[in-house]
Amino acid sequence: MRWDTLVHEYDLDGSRLLPWEGYPTPIGAGWCVVRPHTQSQSHTQIDQEFFIGIKGNAKLKVGDEIFQFTMGDIAAIPKHTDHYVINDTDEDFHFYVVWWDENTANGFLKEHAEIGDTL
Repeated sequence: MRWDTLVHEYDLDGSRLLPWEGYPTPIGAGWCVVRPHTQSQSHTQIDQEFFIGIKGNAKLKVGDEIFQFTMGDIAAIPKHTDHYVINDTDEDFHFYVVWWDENTANGFLKEHAEIGDTL
Protein backbone atom coordinates (compact mmCIF):
# COMPACT_ATOMS: atom_id res chain seq x y z
CA MET A 1 0.00 0.00 0.00
CA ARG A 2 1.22 3.49 -0.78
CA TRP A 3 1.12 5.65 2.34
CA ASP A 4 0.91 8.81 0.23
CA THR A 5 -2.54 7.74 -1.01
CA LEU A 6 -4.26 7.86 2.39
CA VAL A 7 -7.38 10.03 2.36
CA HIS A 8 -8.65 11.92 5.39
CA GLU A 9 -12.28 10.94 6.06
CA TYR A 10 -14.25 10.06 9.19
CA ASP A 11 -11.52 12.07 11.04
CA LEU A 12 -8.89 9.41 10.31
CA ASP A 13 -6.52 8.65 7.45
CA GLY A 14 -7.40 5.67 5.31
CA SER A 15 -7.32 3.85 2.04
CA ARG A 16 -10.22 1.87 0.59
CA LEU A 17 -8.63 -1.41 -0.49
CA LEU A 18 -11.62 -3.53 -1.57
CA PRO A 19 -13.31 -4.07 -3.90
CA TRP A 20 -10.56 -4.23 -6.52
CA GLU A 21 -11.30 -3.02 -10.01
CA GLY A 22 -12.27 -6.02 -12.13
CA TYR A 23 -12.58 -8.36 -9.14
CA PRO A 24 -16.10 -8.16 -7.70
CA THR A 25 -16.65 -8.83 -4.00
CA PRO A 26 -19.69 -8.56 -1.69
CA ILE A 27 -17.61 -6.59 0.83
CA GLY A 28 -15.63 -3.41 1.09
CA ALA A 29 -12.46 -3.05 3.13
CA GLY A 30 -9.87 -0.48 4.03
CA TRP A 31 -6.78 0.40 6.04
CA CYS A 32 -7.32 3.08 8.69
CA VAL A 33 -4.91 5.16 10.78
CA VAL A 34 -6.07 7.14 13.81
CA ARG A 35 -3.36 9.68 14.63
CA PRO A 36 -2.06 10.25 18.20
CA HIS A 37 -4.37 12.14 20.57
CA THR A 38 -7.28 12.14 18.10
CA GLN A 39 -10.42 10.12 17.55
CA SER A 40 -12.32 9.03 14.50
CA GLN A 41 -15.68 10.57 13.72
CA SER A 42 -18.59 9.22 15.72
CA HIS A 43 -21.03 7.76 13.19
CA THR A 44 -23.69 5.17 12.46
CA GLN A 45 -23.98 3.18 9.23
CA ILE A 46 -26.34 0.74 7.54
CA ASP A 47 -23.34 -1.55 7.04
CA GLN A 48 -22.10 -4.17 9.44
CA GLU A 49 -18.37 -3.94 10.08
CA PHE A 50 -15.41 -5.82 11.51
CA PHE A 51 -12.42 -3.88 12.83
CA ILE A 52 -9.10 -5.74 13.10
CA GLY A 53 -6.37 -4.12 15.21
CA ILE A 54 -3.06 -4.00 13.32
CA LYS A 55 -0.65 -1.74 15.23
CA GLY A 56 -0.79 0.32 18.39
CA ASN A 57 -3.33 0.71 21.18
CA ALA A 58 -6.66 2.51 21.22
CA LYS A 59 -10.13 2.47 22.69
CA LEU A 60 -13.20 1.54 20.69
CA LYS A 61 -16.58 3.00 21.61
CA VAL A 62 -19.50 0.92 20.33
CA GLY A 63 -22.92 2.07 21.47
CA ASP A 64 -22.60 2.89 25.18
CA GLU A 65 -19.54 0.69 25.82
CA ILE A 66 -15.82 1.44 25.55
CA PHE A 67 -13.34 -1.39 24.88
CA GLN A 68 -9.54 -1.53 24.86
CA PHE A 69 -8.49 -2.27 21.28
CA THR A 70 -5.01 -3.38 20.20
CA MET A 71 -3.04 -5.42 17.68
CA GLY A 72 -4.78 -8.72 16.93
CA ASP A 73 -8.15 -7.72 18.39
CA ILE A 74 -11.26 -8.15 16.26
CA ALA A 75 -14.41 -6.15 16.94
CA ALA A 76 -17.85 -6.59 15.38
CA ILE A 77 -19.76 -3.35 14.82
CA PRO A 78 -23.50 -4.00 14.43
CA LYS A 79 -25.33 -1.95 11.81
CA HIS A 80 -27.09 1.19 13.06
CA THR A 81 -24.75 1.36 16.09
CA ASP A 82 -22.82 4.54 16.84
CA HIS A 83 -19.07 3.89 17.03
CA TYR A 84 -15.64 5.51 16.92
CA VAL A 85 -11.98 4.88 17.76
CA ILE A 86 -10.14 6.90 20.42
CA ASN A 87 -6.35 7.12 20.24
CA ASP A 88 -5.10 8.83 23.40
CA THR A 89 -1.53 7.51 22.95
CA ASP A 90 1.59 9.05 21.40
CA GLU A 91 1.64 6.54 18.49
CA ASP A 92 -0.52 6.00 15.40
CA PHE A 93 -3.20 3.32 15.73
CA HIS A 94 -3.71 1.18 12.61
CA PHE A 95 -6.70 -1.05 11.96
CA TYR A 96 -8.31 -2.83 9.04
CA VAL A 97 -12.04 -2.50 8.44
CA VAL A 98 -14.32 -4.85 6.50
CA TRP A 99 -17.91 -3.80 5.78
CA TRP A 100 -20.97 -5.18 4.05
CA ASP A 101 -24.72 -4.87 4.03
CA GLU A 102 -27.42 -7.33 3.08
CA ASN A 103 -28.47 -5.49 -0.09
CA THR A 104 -24.92 -5.31 -1.43
CA ALA A 105 -24.22 -8.97 -0.63
CA ASN A 106 -27.50 -10.14 -2.19
CA GLY A 107 -26.91 -7.99 -5.27
CA PHE A 108 -23.43 -9.46 -5.65
CA LEU A 109 -24.75 -13.02 -5.37
CA LYS A 110 -27.51 -12.35 -7.89
CA GLU A 111 -25.15 -10.69 -10.37
CA HIS A 112 -22.47 -13.36 -9.97
CA ALA A 113 -24.65 -16.46 -9.56
CA GLU A 114 -22.15 -18.58 -11.48
CA ILE A 115 -19.62 -18.24 -8.63
CA GLY A 116 -22.17 -18.15 -5.81
CA ASP A 117 -21.72 -21.82 -4.88
CA THR A 118 -18.03 -21.26 -4.18
CA LEU A 119 -18.50 -18.44 -1.68
